[in-house]
Amino acid sequence: MKIIEKLWRVQDAAKQCLSFEYYPPKEKKRWPAFFEKVKRMSRLEPEFIDVTWGTGDPTSLDSLEVSQMIQRLTKIDTMMHLTCTHRSKDELYKILKVVRDSEMDNIMALRGNRPDNRAWEAPANGFSSAAELVDFIRDAFKGHFCISVAAYPEGHRDCGTAADPNYYATDAYRRELEYLKQKVDAGADFVVTQLCFDMERLRQFGEDCRDVGINVPIVAGILPIHSLAVYRKIASFSASIPQQIQEEVAALKQDQIEDYAVDLLLRQLEELRGYGFFAVHLYTLNFEKIIKRTVALRGRYT
Repeated sequence: MKIIEKLWRVQDAAKQCLSFEYYPPKEKKRWPAFFEKVKRMSRLEPEFIDVTWGTGDPTSLDSLEVSQMIQRLTKIDTMMHLTCTHRSKDELYKILKVVRDSEMDNIMALRGNRPDNRAWEAPANGFSSAAELVDFIRDAFKGHFCISVAAYPEGHRDCGTAADPNYYATDAYRRELEYLKQKVDAGADFVVTQLCFDMERLRQFGEDCRDVGINVPIVAGILPIHSLAVYRKIASFSASIPQQIQEEVAALKQDQIEDYAVDLLLRQLEELRGYGFFAVHLYTLNFEKIIKRTVALRGRYT
C-alpha cells in the first residue's frame, strides 16, 4: 500500500501515527538478531517502516535485501531509501524494477553524500539532485511508487550549520525551502524531516513550508535518547539541543536516563500533535527499549 494514502487517512482523523527507521547491519552475521528485533518492534504497529541506504560500499544492495525481508516478515509497508550518489540511471532503473516486482510501493529519493567527504559530483549518466531522481522515478514508473523526500529544518551539510540559532534568518534556510519545493514539485508525495530536538523549530519549519507552497504531508523526524552516548554524539554535530534539554540531561544520574528519555519522547509527541504533526518518524538507530516503553505508555494513537 502507498504510504501517502495512510498519511492522508491519519491526518483526516487528526490522530498521530508513528513510523520506524532502521539501517542494515554491516555484518550479515548480525542480520538474524536484527530481523528478530524488527519483528518484535512490529508489534508496536508502526504505520510504516523505512530502511536507510548506506553509501560506504557503492556496490552493496543490502538495503534492498533488508527492505524486502522486513516487508515479508512484518507485513508492514516498508520504504527503501535510494540515493543517486554512485549509480547511473540504468543501474537505478534496474534497482527500482526489482523493488516494484517485490510488491514494494514506497521509495525515499535522496541525493546522498560522498562517504569520503569529497566535493559531491554526479556520477556518469546519473543525477545531480534528489529532485532529478524524483522526476525520473515518476516518469519511468508512471505513478507506481509513492515517493518521499528528506527535509532539513536546521540545514543540510551543504547549506548552513545545524547548531546556528540564527539559521532561520539566513539565505541558506530560504534556499533549502526552495529546493524542498522543487523536490515536491517534481512529484514527491510527502516529506520526512531530519532529526530534530527542538519542537518549536519543527513548528516554524512546517509553517514556512506551507508559506512557500509545500502542501504535502510533513512527517516530523525525532531521535529518542537511546543512551547518553547517542545523545552526546548527536549533540556534538547533528542537531541543536535546546537549553532546557541540555540542563535536564546534565542533572540526571545514570539510572535516570531511560526514564527521562521516555518522558521526553512523550512530551515531544504531544507537543508535535498540538502543532498539527499527525505523523512522527522515529530514528531507531536499531534500538528498541525507549520506543517500546514509550508506546506502551502512550498507546498506538493519541
